[in-house]
Amino acid sequence: MKAQVNGIDINFELSGAAGATAVVLHHPLATNLTCWDELTAALEPRYRVLRFDARGHGKSEAPKGAYTFETLAKDVVDLMTHCGIQKASFLGLSMGGMVGQYLGLLHSDRFHNLCLVSTSSRVPAEAAPIWEQRITNAKASGMASQVEAAMQRWVSPRALAENQNLVKRLTGMIEATPVDGYIGWCHAIGGLNVTDRLGAIRLPTRVIVGELDPATPVAASQAIHQSIPGSDLVIVPGVSHMLHNEEPELFHSHVLPFLDAHAGA
Repeated sequence: MKAQVNGIDINFELSGAAGATAVVLHHPLATNLTCWDELTAALEPRYRVLRFDARGHGKSEAPKGAYTFETLAKDVVDLMTHCGIQKASFLGLSMGGMVGQYLGLLHSDRFHNLCLVSTSSRVPAEAAPIWEQRITNAKASGMASQVEAAMQRWVSPRALAENQNLVKRLTGMIEATPVDGYIGWCHAIGGLNVTDRLGAIRLPTRVIVGELDPATPVAASQAIHQSIPGSDLVIVPGVSHMLHNEEPELFHSHVLPFLDAHAGA
């Protein structure tokens, strides 16, 4: 389905138990809402599930120019309003977790809780050239230029060697991402720096990270956990950045109990 949200067309799917507490799922960079297929199936029996292609991704509109997290957070709450969802649980992975931190800071009245997965609260100045290089490569060579390095960051060495279906699935998502959308998000991510503000978040929060994640390493999740009062931290052994796709059932075992405990909190 499509909705005109915050000035652009957003593609979304709303499924699951009608009238139940809603869960909003926000995917990572260079993927789309289908990365949540497994989690959506696990949630649908007892939750209303809203998942969507973020601005610049999938079948959503991809405006040119740099994006800001304030705008990206507003995309989420405006889509919730369009769908008649006043309040929800939120789960975001990587850039989705970055948006989740802004939602906790700017729109806390719309959420029961936050689940922040494989994410960071700050991109250090010395990492800025990495994001500039990704922008340069995408402009020059398209999204295929991002695949090889992303696979090294996204999945564990074991999965990279043994799970070719996963590699093919993720590669397809990367290659289908609009270049303008990817670049817009790279600008936002490259300037991320909210660690010192996270103490203002008062929502129940679970931080989840894969033990082997080189993209948003354990230390980044520890910094978020230490900054958000009352949050907890789960380090999942043997998996990397895309742990929700690499080991879905293991991931769900850390997500579902948290949502069940805090939905409607």
